[in-house]
Amino acid sequence: MRGKIFLIRRKYITALAVALAVVAIFYIINHPRLVGDRAAGRLLPIYSVQREDRAISLTFNTAEAEDFYTAEVLEILNTHGIRATFFVTVDWVGQHEALATRLAMGGHELMNLGDDHRPLRQMSMEELQSRVLACNDAIRLVTGEPPTVFRALYGQYDDRMVAGVGALGMHTVQWSIDSGDRRGAEAPAITRQVLSRAAPGGIVLLHSHLEQTALALPEVLVGLLEAGYELVPVSELMLQTEYTISLTGRQIPG
Repeated sequence: MRGKIFLIRRKYITALAVALAVVAIFYIINHPRLVGDRAAGRLLPIYSVQREDRAISLTFNTAEAEDFYTAEVLEILNTHGIRATFFVTVDWVGQHEALATRLAMGGHELMNLGDDHRPLRQMSMEELQSRVLACNDAIRLVTGEPPTVFRALYGQYDDRMVAGVGALGMHTVQWSIDSGDRRGAEAPAITRQVLSRAAPGGIVLLHSHLEQTALALPEVLVGLLEAGYELVPVSELMLQTEYTISLTGRQIPG
């Protein structure tokens, strides 16, 4: 009986959070400098960050049920003392809870990639936000902290999605450097793609469940470190002060 009461209360709390978030969307859209994500009339995700130093972020989309290589990726990162960001779905966390815990204990970030393989922009606002919150809950159970960054599955977003996620107090982040691993690039090509396009404030897209990504990662890390880059999780790369977004999705101070 107590469990049923808890579930009912949680249902109402989630519904209230979504309702308040919908109201907040209109405030965000009309006051873009508070969140800094409007450029030329559009709400844009963060693709890269203007930095004075040579910081860069490795981000891994991690969503596949049959995941044989994320554990190997974790070991490679830990061996080099590098912290990264893993964007995960609620389904992945549920199926790989022990690995998710190892990622968090290793100092890596777990951030929100939604809760299944259905593009969120096809959903109503209420459903979109409910699914984002469901993923937040799954991640919080592992890390103890709610995620602050969201990435749209398949990179598909629109103004409504960015506003809806922003109303939940989260940033939407894309990437400026696509490694090509998802498109079948082999390890040497992945390494060349990342190192040739690396730039301060860049955000690298990788997929940790792929064998070729695990094979390329050691050379990617060595190449970036030799080039003088500091590799940090994406939340640490992002600006924490007031900012604007350029037409190319670059987060700029002011």
